[in-house]
Amino acid sequence: MAAPVWPEAPTIVSIERAERAKAAFFDIDGTLMAVGGKVMYPSTVEALEGLKAKGVKIVVSTGRHLDYAREVERFVDFDGWLCANGSYCLLDGEVIRAQMLDSRDVRTVLEESREKGRCVALTYGRDLIGATPDGTRRILGDMWKGFPVASYDELDLSRPVCQLNVVVGPDEDEEVLAHAPHLMSARWTDAFMDVIPRGGGKPAGIRAVLDALGAEQDQCLAFGDGGNDISMLDFCGVGVAMGNATDRVKAHADYVTSPCDEDGIRNALVALGSL
Repeated sequence: MAAPVWPEAPTIVSIERAERAKAAFFDIDGTLMAVGGKVMYPSTVEALEGLKAKGVKIVVSTGRHLDYAREVERFVDFDGWLCANGSYCLLDGEVIRAQMLDSRDVRTVLEESREKGRCVALTYGRDLIGATPDGTRRILGDMWKGFPVASYDELDLSRPVCQLNVVVGPDEDEEVLAHAPHLMSARWTDAFMDVIPRGGGKPAGIRAVLDALGAEQDQCLAFGDGGNDISMLDFCGVGVAMGNATDRVKAHADYVTSPCDEDGIRNALVALGSL
């Protein structure tokens, strides 16, 4: 199988690390599938199955909650799931990490968001609920389509929250978190902010997987395209940015492959000698 060059060959170090990899981590939207897409490309499926055949654990690493992330399961049998940007993680069917947001900070952000008429969504690990000032979907439109929407008064704050989404632009991140010292932003889109525990993120989930496998930090690959993938690309032994990623994300990658809808994952793995 001929290795494509996009835009240049990977380094010898990246190839050597890829050869020793025990796990590979994949974002969903814009990586495994096109943003808003519902189909995983055949070349991606074949590439993932090829990794599994070599004994490499393939793990989803996403901002989605578990039930939503599992829509990709109909294409490939994944070994693990890093959900809510690494706050809720499973490996071989067992929960290996569950880091929840500080409950006081959650209430603070919700109170201020309610006062300002902002829409939010709460992720409880496996499921999600949206909230709007008037309790209707009218304000959200297609955002979080298919998930329940409630009013702020109807939110169940007795359940631990592992991720909070706030519908604000990037210029409002600091304002939203000004009175929530234990929280941080893991934004991947200008449409809304992912709020996660400070010190958390995808690398924390990856570390939990590596510890469970008895693997080192340089024995893993990461594939992503969004802003919340940057820390993952920096952390892993080989970070691969999709060709459809922004220049900011690509600057943190060890290798840039073609876009996800142009055989990006397969092309990267071939170039790295993993297929």
